[in-house]
Amino acid sequence: MPKQITELDIAARIAPAAIRWPSTAIHWEKLKKAVDAIRMLVAAVDANCKVVEQDPDLSLEGIARKRVDIARRALGELVDFAPQRSAESAVASALSLFEAGMIDLPKPPAGLAEVALAQELRAHVRAQQNPAGFVLNHLDDARLVGAVLHAPGFLSGLADEGLNVIRDRSRSALHPEQVQLRKDAEDALEELHRAAAAARRMIVARTDTRLDGDGQVRDNREPGADEIA
Repeated sequence: MPKQITELDIAARIAPAAIRWPSTAIHWEKLKKAVDAIRMLVAAVDANCKVVEQDPDLSLEGIARKRVDIARRALGELVDFAPQRSAESAVASALSLFEAGMIDLPKPPAGLAEVALAQELRAHVRAQQNPAGFVLNHLDDARLVGAVLHAPGFLSGLADEGLNVIRDRSRSALHPEQVQLRKDAEDALEELHRAAAAARRMIVARTDTRLDGDGQVRDNREPGADEIA
C-alpha cells in the first residue's frame, strides 16, 4: 500500500520557503495562494486515496484503477493550474514595474567641456587592458560611466556585450533596493515551480502510478506504452 501523505510532508516538500514570504504586494499574495492551492490539491489526492483504499467493496485491481483516475485528474489539473498561472502573471507585472524603476543611468555629457572630457575618458578606457573590467571597477564615477554608455561601445574599446553588462551593473548599483525586490520575486517564482514539480512526484507516489513518455498515467503494475506496442 502506498505511503499516506501527512501535513508535515506537504509543508516540508512543497515550497517550504513560502513561510518566509512577505505579504507586501499583490504578487506575493498570488504566490502564496498558488502554493496553498497546490498543497490542497495534494492533500485532496491523499484523502481520495484513503476513501478508495478503505472501500470494502473494491478489489485490489479496483483500488488500483480508482487511484489511476485520481492521479489523472490531479495531474491534469496541474498542467494548466489557474492559481499558478495567476501568480506567474502577477510576478511578471511586478518585474516590469521593478525594471521601470531602474531606468535612471548617468546622464550624457552636456556642453563642450563635458563632451571633451567624455572623449578623453573613453580614450582612457580604450587604452586599458580590460576596458569592461576597468569601468565595472569605477561604477561610482558617474562621468566615466555616462561617457561610456552614451556613445558607441567601440569608442571605449567595448563590444556590445560588454556595454550591456556595464549598463546592467550600473543600474543595479544605482537601484539596489529594486534589484533585491526583483531577485526575491524571481526566487519565489522558482520556488513555486519546484512546488508544482514536487506535487507531481507526491501524487504519482501516493497513487502508485507513473506518468509515461506518451503522457498517459498508468498503474505501476501495468506495462508501459513501448511494452504494449
